Amino acid sequence: MKNRLLIPTILLFFVGAHLMARQTPSASQPAPCNDQASIENDADKKKDAIEHDPLADPTEEMRIRAQKKMDEKNFRELQEAATDLAAISARMSKEIDAGGQYVISIRVLNDLDQIEKLTKKVRSRAK
Repeated sequence: MKNRLLIPTILLFFVGAHLMARQTPSASQPAPCNDQASIENDADKKKDAIEHDPLADPTEEMRIRAQKKMDEKNFRELQEAATDLAAISARMSKEIDAGGQYVISIRVLNDLDQIEKLTKKVRSRAK
């Protein structure tokens, strides 16, 4: 008896799911009244999109895209390291001025270690 009800139940489930999917409006359809907004969105997409050559080798195109993403990531990391270096340098300068001529604070030594690490990181990323 269970086997006789199992197959129709599964069929009803799939038919219901199919009907619900057909009735649900998709989010990608633009609103018909917003013609200007859709034109602006298309222009933004074209600016952000990577140029695509249909005759180019797909593996080469993927390699170029991956290289471009890696270059952008390296640039962001270089910017972050440079701002960190500037902040640490300013903080270290204040510590040295506050300590006097014959006093070197432990914070200054820690800042020097951080500066060394960041400069190594910047040097390796820049190559």
